[in-house]
Amino acid sequence: MKKICISAIAFFIVLGAIAQDLVNDSLQHVSVNSDPRVNALVKKNREINEATYLKTIRNMSGFRLQVINTNDRKKALSVKTRMLSDFPGEKTYFIYHSPYFKIQMGNFRTREDAESLLQEVKKIYPSGVFIVPSKIQIKPSKDGELILGVVSDKP
Repeated sequence: MKKICISAIAFFIVLGAIAQDLVNDSLQHVSVNSDPRVNALVKKNREINEATYLKTIRNMSGFRLQVINTNDRKKALSVKTRMLSDFPGEKTYFIYHSPYFKIQMGNFRTREDAESLLQEVKKIYPSGVFIVPSKIQIKPSKDGELILGVVSDKP
């Protein structure tokens, strides 16, 4: 009985070694035939995922100019109106933190970027204008570069 068991084990070991050689030889000559539509679907899926990711990026830390901080709503609205007419390219924000109304403008990544507009605004309002840290709005472009400014869903 012992001899049969030992010879059976030896037989399976030799059979396993032969099978291993056959598997290695067959793997060297594998060819994969894929449908080109699968590659097109994978590419389209990647584009959709990238577009979705870019749409979710909306805010980042940056700086804005605070033009006025007052508890007079009419005065704050008149300052905002003037800022919109004098600086049409800059986004203006009307912020209410009880009991004060604040007018902030711009979306700047760095303090240095904000300083150039600060000098222009100080010509109109010589005192009370300063740079404040804030969450700024960004809009990613199609190539992935971040664009500061108004966020819209239009392509």
